[in-house]
Amino acid sequence: MNPPRPPNAWILYRSDKLKQMMQSQLQHGHPKKPQSSVSKEVAAMWKAEDPGVRGEYERLADVKKAEHAEQYPGYKFQP
Repeated sequence: MNPPRPPNAWILYRSDKLKQMMQSQLQHGHPKKPQSSVSKEVAAMWKAEDPGVRGEYERLADVKKAEHAEQYPGYKFQP
């Protein structure tokens, strides 16, 4: 079994926004949205996001990448 790829900034951002959207849907009693719809919404949010916020997610992705390299030394992505 191959180790998972380290998450990039977009994946981390999407994960955080998905959690927020799910909580909001549950609190307001809205039905679950399809993942394709959620991804489109979050993509639009990412494009409009402040450069400082995007930079923070880039920094977090670098941290995750370093942790991944420590956990899986010699890892090389091979699709």
